[in-house]
Parts: sequence; C-alpha cells; structure tokens
Amino acid sequence: MFYQLKRRASMDMFDNKVQYLLLVFFLVVGITAGTFTVSNMKISAKAEFSEYINLLFYSVKTNPVDYFCIFINSFLQNTVLFAIITVFSLMMIGVPVITVVLIIKGFCVGFTVGVLALNLGSGGLAAIVFCTFIPNLVFLPCLCKAGVLGLNNSIVAFKNRKIPKTARDVLISSRPHFAKMFKVYLFSLIGVILDTLLIPALIKLI
Repeated sequence: MFYQLKRRASMDMFDNKVQYLLLVFFLVVGITAGTFTVSNMKISAKAEFSEYINLLFYSVKTNPVDYFCIFINSFLQNTVLFAIITVFSLMMIGVPVITVVLIIKGFCVGFTVGVLALNLGSGGLAAIVFCTFIPNLVFLPCLCKAGVLGLNNSIVAFKNRKIPKTARDVLISSRPHFAKMFKVYLFSLIGVILDTLLIPALIKLI
C-alpha cells in the first residue's frame, strides 16, 4: 500500500510539476519575506516581541495548558486557508488568489521562525524544529496539493468561461473537485493535532 501511495504521489508531482514549482516558489518567497521582516525590524520592535515571547513561554510553563483553545485556533486557521482556496478555485481569479494564500502562509512560517531564532538563542533550534517544522511537514504539502487542485480547477473554469452555466451547474460539476479537496483537508488535520500537542510540550522543555 505504501508503494502505491508513493507511486501515486510521484505521478501526481510529475503530471503537475509546473503547478507545484510555481506554488513552492511563492511559498519560499513568503518564508523569505517573513524571515527578513524579523531581521530588519527596529531594535525597539524586536525587544517588544522578545518580551511578548518570554511572557507567553512563562505563562505556558506556569499554568495548565488549554489544549482545546490551541486546537481551535490551529483548526480555524487551517480551515480558513482551505476554504479560501476551495471557493476561489471555482472562479477564473483563483490563480492569483491561491498564490497569495501560499505567500501569506509562507510569510507566517518565516516570521515565526525568525522570531523564535531571535528570541530563544541556543534553545531556538529545538523550538524551530519541533514547533514549526514538524507540523508544517503536514501543513505545507497539503496546502500545496490543495493549491494545485485549485489552480487546475480555476484554469478549467477560465477555459469554460463562455459556456453558459448556472450556479447550480457549477456546484454539481465541481463535486469531484470538492471531494478531492476534502480528502486533502482531512489529512491536513494531522498537522493541527501535531500543532496542538507539540507546541505546549516543547515550550515547557525549553
């Protein structure tokens, strides 16, 4: 079964290599922008972020962790991103919107990495690896896959733009697309669970 999944993933990447390269490029642009934003902040702004992070870490270490609140926050962020991609993939303007979503997600990851590296020193490496890298091993591939599905569907919508269709026709014809997006979304929830469990645990250890 693992071999079949690996083969399907390889074929998917080969068939959509241009789309994946495009989305990974914009994701990297976002990560780079987020990291440089932190490194180029004013000293006063860096000090404020440092104070906030220290306060957050102290609060997590000294108080019971509200895992439900962390889960809901991560769940909502993930759901909003997938909802935006899914909705705009039904439209001709889906291509630029999806690329912007990838840039924003990349920026958030890069900014988080930059803040942790700036504030935590030697302990920052462990925090960066466990708090951002491991959950994003699930988040980012799922987001890229959803982006590819969205780009392909948006291109189809552009090609069929002159064919008269009602909103009901669009929804009916998009059912296979919705099913694929939903499968990717469900898999991405593994990242939400990792986010919920790993971040508080690592903060307590640092």
